[in-house]
Amino acid sequence: MFDAGIQPATSGLIGPVPLGGIGASFRRPAEDTATEQVSADAIQASERSVSGEALTDDDQREVERLQARDREVRQHEQAHVAAAGSLYRGGPNYEYQRGPDGRQYAVGGSVQIDTSPVPNDPEATIAKAQQIRRAALAPAEPSGADRSVAAKANRMEAEARQELAAETTRGESDTPERASETPQPRIDIYA
Repeated sequence: MFDAGIQPATSGLIGPVPLGGIGASFRRPAEDTATEQVSADAIQASERSVSGEALTDDDQREVERLQARDREVRQHEQAHVAAAGSLYRGGPNYEYQRGPDGRQYAVGGSVQIDTSPVPNDPEATIAKAQQIRRAALAPAEPSGADRSVAAKANRMEAEARQELAAETTRGESDTPERASETPQPRIDIYA
């Protein structure tokens, strides 16, 4: 999620990701072969519950889902950071969910950037708005909040273009050199 301004915001993607298609558990049960016994010590720490017991298949699928979500959230926020450049102000800040294995997994996040217009400089504001839009849409799958920030950047750019056009129009009518370039009526005296 992309945070417009300095105040942290939450992502539209916060919360559980629907199960399905994330992958299968690769945990092998102890009764897999007669010659190879898998002891409780051989089970990875991520396959243990908070109480130290082996996770159920459902709990293991939940851990896998949370691990996938954690990777997705971190990549999403890093894409914002990379594209924000000099506008970057802080974060990423993550929201966590505790898995059945007792570990914390990122399920949402935000990055803070400067989204204010550049005072008295519409050209710089246009460039800044374009960078804000690039940063907001940088992740492969921008959230609703990211698209909202991009829309605000579009409005900021449009307003700056209007201001620039107004300045250009005022500048042309106020310039003395321009006044002499205005076509004057001609009188042909060689008739």
